[in-house]
Amino acid sequence: MSRIVFLVTSFSLSLNTLFSTALFLWAILFLSRAGHGDEVSQGVSFQPSPVVETIELGQDWMKRVPGKTLLTELSIPGTHDSCALLNGFSFGFAKCQEWSLDFQMKAGVRYLDIRCRHLRDQFSIYHGVIDQKISFSRVVLTCLQFLDEHPGECLIMSIKEESSAEGNTRSFVETFQSEIEAHRNRWLIDEKTPTVQQAKGKIVLLDRVGTLGGLKWNSMNRQDAYQAPPEEKTQLIAAQFNAAIQGDRDRWFLNYCSGTVPGRYLTPSVYAKQTNHFALSYLQGKVQRGKKRLGVVVMDFPGDSLVREIILTNRFVEETSQIEGGTTESEGRRKQDSDVTTDPRIDGSKVKD
Repeated sequence: MSRIVFLVTSFSLSLNTLFSTALFLWAILFLSRAGHGDEVSQGVSFQPSPVVETIELGQDWMKRVPGKTLLTELSIPGTHDSCALLNGFSFGFAKCQEWSLDFQMKAGVRYLDIRCRHLRDQFSIYHGVIDQKISFSRVVLTCLQFLDEHPGECLIMSIKEESSAEGNTRSFVETFQSEIEAHRNRWLIDEKTPTVQQAKGKIVLLDRVGTLGGLKWNSMNRQDAYQAPPEEKTQLIAAQFNAAIQGDRDRWFLNYCSGTVPGRYLTPSVYAKQTNHFALSYLQGKVQRGKKRLGVVVMDFPGDSLVREIILTNRFVEETSQIEGGTTESEGRRKQDSDVTTDPRIDGSKVKD
């Protein structure tokens, strides 16, 4: 009899645990999607593409900057885990972007955070253990296509090794060299910061591995407290803005608005709603357009208003004229091409890896 009672009790506890786990996961998903309707005014976007006004300003903003300007003298929109568009089984903690890589660049993003897992002598893009279903070679081709279409622009690509390596016969740096060999002349791999003219049409490498060459990660002034509570993070963001405004013009300043706090169910999207909104409010209230250098501002789920505000702090960059017909942000969502099968991490073209 006691054995039966024990089994029944154990079964009941298992059901309670299962129910509690399901409730916990539902709460995370609910919180990560709550309040998505007012993102335009809050510095975040959960729409599949930026609005027309953002693209009009952002797709060619660097060509307006004098060629002799160092990249460190600019305010540059960037994305954290730029290709992390898939959650997998992470319950909201793996996905960091809504816009595809192509739309990010068209919006004005010029700093890309690319995480490469080394598998069978090739690079696949991962966020942690979550496969983002896109190869590094496809990422590079997408970037070069954008640069071909917008020759006055350049891209800064941070490369970091992600997750565990498996099935390789060569080192990470050897695979990197192999991956870029066909387009080696389109890469700028140098420890010295280039000017806009020197970088035009190229991918500027930022080396987070330590053996690839390029700009040195450890030489940069960085704010990346990615597990700080939002109320603390916002103060760190403000302090880094001030440091960049007052700092040496030839020094890199990176300011990460991204983060998560799993213990408080703060997924990247929930976290970004608070930190991006703060960054937007700070720039609109305390930073005069055309007068300040912010450095690289790295975001999850960047919103149209925030990206535009960062770009417009650059000297020589002026806001584009009103879109013909008086298109507003809410009316200006780009239509997706329904005639093709799309890869959400890139654009409206068919993908074959």
